[in-house]
Amino acid sequence: MNKTVLLKWVIVGVVFLVVVGVAIGAYRYGKRTPVTMVPNPLASATIVPSPSLELSPSPNASVLPSKKPSPSPTPKPSVTPSPNPSPTPVSQSLTLNSTASLDGWRASNNGSNTDYLYIQAGHNATLTTRGFVSFDISSIPAGATIEQATLKLYQTEVVGIPYTSSLIVDHVNYGSSWSATPYDGSPLANNIGTLTNNATVEWKDLVVTSSVVEDRTNSRTRAQFAIRFATETTGTDAWARFVSADGSGNPPRLVVSYH
Repeated sequence: MNKTVLLKWVIVGVVFLVVVGVAIGAYRYGKRTPVTMVPNPLASATIVPSPSLELSPSPNASVLPSKKPSPSPTPKPSVTPSPNPSPTPVSQSLTLNSTASLDGWRASNNGSNTDYLYIQAGHNATLTTRGFVSFDISSIPAGATIEQATLKLYQTEVVGIPYTSSLIVDHVNYGSSWSATPYDGSPLANNIGTLTNNATVEWKDLVVTSSVVEDRTNSRTRAQFAIRFATETTGTDAWARFVSADGSGNPPRLVVSYH
């Protein structure tokens, strides 16, 4: 027998064995013994339902409203009212002329003159003179505050050389009568200031605010002044002359500013 024939028979045998094995397996699967089911005694028991627990609803608790704390008000800063600014006072000016019947000059020999066109201070060989001026200050409003008062004298003529010493002003009070005007009476204030020391024809000014305020404080209705040289000696004629209230133009003046 050759190898080819032998190989064929081997293959045929293998196929046969496979077919037989499959047939036997199929037969056994179809012939399996049935399994007897033993009933579970618990499965047939009647299950009595346990009574359900009814929950009684708990009464709604009354909810007390919680009080909300009232917020403390924030304190407002106290505002101090600012005072209303006082209005700026309006300054006013008043020019007073000397009273003609109360201005003039007096001499050291008790001679005097109130009718001349000038007021003079100076000297000659036998006497010395002093000038006097008087202003009615009653027209200054009551309660007014005096800011400044200025005495103004217009020098109209100079004779000789009078300005060998200062021309000074005294604050005096001789009242309402020229005859009562003393040459050398006690002044209220001695030498309250000096006028410019020259022979020029011009206005000579002196601030006399404190004197006028003092007159008003003491209820005087006049402000009065004397004009004299610091050194009073006799000698060659030497006069400083100022226009009086009897003169024409430029009388003695008291310029008062107030509010």
